[in-house]
Amino acid sequence: MIGELQNSSRRQSHRRQNFAAAVVAGGALAFLYYNFQPAEADEARNVSATKVSSLVHSLPDTRIRKSVSSTDMETHVPKPKEIELPLSTDPQLSEISDRYAILFSISQLQRGIEKLESAPSYTTIFERVERIDGELKDQQQIELKLRHAPFSVYMKWLNGDKGRELLYADNENEGRMLVKLGGLKGRFIPTLRLDPMGTQAQAETRHPITRAGLVNLAKQLIEHRQRDLESGHYPHCTVEEGHEFDGRPCTKMTVEYARKEHSAMYRKSITMIDSELSLPVYVRNYTWADQNTVDEEQETLIECYAYTKIQIEKQLANAVWQHDNPEYRFKR
Repeated sequence: MIGELQNSSRRQSHRRQNFAAAVVAGGALAFLYYNFQPAEADEARNVSATKVSSLVHSLPDTRIRKSVSSTDMETHVPKPKEIELPLSTDPQLSEISDRYAILFSISQLQRGIEKLESAPSYTTIFERVERIDGELKDQQQIELKLRHAPFSVYMKWLNGDKGRELLYADNENEGRMLVKLGGLKGRFIPTLRLDPMGTQAQAETRHPITRAGLVNLAKQLIEHRQRDLESGHYPHCTVEEGHEFDGRPCTKMTVEYARKEHSAMYRKSITMIDSELSLPVYVRNYTWADQNTVDEEQETLIECYAYTKIQIEKQLANAVWQHDNPEYRFKR
């Protein structure tokens, strides 16, 4: 599911980005003139997209596709089509377009948070690739169930340490998360009770379980974008509609920083925002290269997250969040 975009796709996307960025810049003028209320896309923006393929294990990005000719793009982009300015010739105009993209993404994500938080719980397949202590770990595919209040998470690994289970619920188990290892180790090692913020709990992940899920991911992205606005050093941002992820229409947002001083950790971020949910269903982040870097795109990838098969639930059974659930292995 997670893999690199094809080179041909990149070249086509680059040409379309120049045009789409110009449209965004032009629209930004009207956007900033009126109140901050992003307009919804015209129905004519529907574009053909190839069906996403299955996971290419080695490189995390395969399900993202945008197969549209430049002619088709020009046909379906809403008016004003005549706005096609080379942004590089006007730094001030480029800054306006970057600010517009940041504000647009914040608005979309806030809308998604409000919608999802109104639902008690949801289930999804969560996939991640992370660089830990300089090493890019194998892709993990995890069944995830999440309840918003009280915040609770159940995970079951579908590959790697297959069968591993994790359970965390606010105000339960003395604030500890329960971990039952998979495979042979799980037969002999008792259930682990770990501090979610402790060293052992975070040895295999970049983020604690208390920040798991779509809402927390959206909030983290908003925090970064608000920090960009406050700093006054806007990263270069592009917003493209007409993409698809996991068979669902998405808006792609790409953020690139010019200098490390403006973002110590992240150099570039690619986010797919589900058009219906207004939530980040795919995030791919890169850090900065150093003097030993040969392949910048591969060697600076630090994390990639994806959410597929999202099912919004009215209410999952209470047994889902109980460690003595007979379907779980925490007591064995």
